[in-house]
Amino acid sequence: MFELMISKDCFPNVVTYNTLINGFCKAKRVDEGMELFREMSQRGLVGNTVTYTTLIHGFFQARECDNAQIVFKQMVSDGVLPDIMTYSILLDGLCNNGKVETALVVFEYLQRSKMEPDIYTYNIMIEGMCKAGKVEDGWDLFCSLSLKGVKPNVVTYTTMMSGFCRKGLKEEADALFREMKEEGPLPDSGTYNTLIRAHLRDGDKAASAELIREMRSCRFVGDASTIGLVTNMLHDGRLDKSFLKMLS
Repeated sequence: MFELMISKDCFPNVVTYNTLINGFCKAKRVDEGMELFREMSQRGLVGNTVTYTTLIHGFFQARECDNAQIVFKQMVSDGVLPDIMTYSILLDGLCNNGKVETALVVFEYLQRSKMEPDIYTYNIMIEGMCKAGKVEDGWDLFCSLSLKGVKPNVVTYTTMMSGFCRKGLKEEADALFREMKEEGPLPDSGTYNTLIRAHLRDGDKAASAELIREMRSCRFVGDASTIGLVTNMLHDGRLDKSFLKMLS
């Protein structure tokens, strides 16, 4: 269809190219998407924010972190303004590829700009910091949200609890869970499963059982990771079958 359009002197516009580039990226054929981008430029068409953001996302999904950063730099060089979605995708990609320090530099620039990060962006950074072992920094960012007028959502709370658990700070995770139930959004299945696994790994069967009962009363169920952990602990004798029955 694309070639037919050109053969009939019906030349595609930026929206057409964006649609095709997005299709290639979703099909994990980002290099072909990049070829279309170059062809687009050769035809005198200037890519917009959607064009560049799509390619950045495509390269990150293909685990080509360097190419994603190159496209972002080209975007800025070409005078195309990134939006909050562009920055969120960039920050998420950097964090997921172990480049948290680079993400922090970008995030600091974003905070100094006139653009307002949304809770999705903050969640990305809190998770990135926690996974990189920077739990204290993640907590500082979490605590700063109220000063910025940003309300944490269930993902924010669960991510921070997961960070505490990963660092062995179970008491801090439990305290945040209590705060969440009193002041924040209601916990979801992910919240309960995160805490259940943390208490199980710590050998606290009583707290785990209480959380499972509470989770079930809220009509949530154990996820694959929790059931897998319980099954492994059953096999090596650390748990009895009652835990698996509670989850099912």
